[in-house]
Amino acid sequence: MKLGILTILLIISMFSIPASADLFDELDLAVNEYNLNVDGVPTSVRYVIGDEEMLLLIDMNDSSKLAIKAVTNVDLEVTTFEKVDAVDPGFEPALTITSNEAVVRQLLGSDDVVTDFNGAYNNGDIKIVAASTMDKVIISVGGAFLKLLSSVGLV
Repeated sequence: MKLGILTILLIISMFSIPASADLFDELDLAVNEYNLNVDGVPTSVRYVIGDEEMLLLIDMNDSSKLAIKAVTNVDLEVTTFEKVDAVDPGFEPALTITSNEAVVRQLLGSDDVVTDFNGAYNNGDIKIVAASTMDKVIISVGGAFLKLLSSVGLV
């Protein structure tokens, strides 16, 4: 009887891992895949996310917030990808990117991530806030350029 109860408690504890841990692990795998294919990232993206410290804030379905520090090098490879405290991340991010769990999961399962990202960004489901004036200008111009390309069906 004790073995049966212990087994049930073990199974319950396995399924009680917070959703944020699960999503972080999925994102970590996606980062590894991204790093293997970084050569396919458009050169223009280097000006926005190359050699930067970013804070990713994801509103989780369970009302918690998943905060991640992501650091890229000049080659756009992610060199640091770790959970941080959402209130006090311990660094001053150059970019803060916010979204919610549903949008992030949609992007993780997407067959056309670029188009889906642009759609989410254009409708406000993904927000990018830059700390420096130069990054703000680049993001603003880049966003307008993406909308233009999207309107003519190129993205």
